[in-house]
Amino acid sequence: MTTRFKFLPLAAAVLALASLSAVAQPAAVAQDKVQLKTDKAAVERAEDKVSAAKKTLKTDKAQGKMAAESKDSTAIALDKESIAGGKKAVSADASGSLQAKSDKAAVKANKKQLKADKAKMKADKAAGKMAAESKDSKQVTAAEKNVKSKELNVDIDKAALKADKKK
Repeated sequence: MTTRFKFLPLAAAVLALASLSAVAQPAAVAQDKVQLKTDKAAVERAEDKVSAAKKTLKTDKAQGKMAAESKDSTAIALDKESIAGGKKAVSADASGSLQAKSDKAAVKANKKQLKADKAKMKADKAAGKMAAESKDSKQVTAAEKNVKSKELNVDIDKAALKADKKK
């Protein structure tokens, strides 16, 4: 008799585990549904931040605020201002004077610097460096990355929910 009932405890354990997984499955599905709902709400909040950051960038550009300018474009703007100021100074100077020669040399140096700054900005943009981005556009980029991350979480939750429903 003992040989017939040798597997009885093992069968009882298998049945107990099967019933536990049957009870755990609806709980896992419910938990996945809650997580999915939470992550979808997080995506909506992140998308709101993106739209707010884009709006701020647009208004700052329209108002000419420095937050809408990158370091590279600010350097270029300063070079252009220096060139314009130098040209005014040269025209105000007496021709052939030492001051006129000095101002002409300064204009020439500023033009060379402008050319270098333009090349640097082009290289920075091509390399994707942050010096080519303004503070506002950095915020937009960060907010967009956040949205992508939240959307990935939603996709993961959908896959987990689907897997739990198949069990």
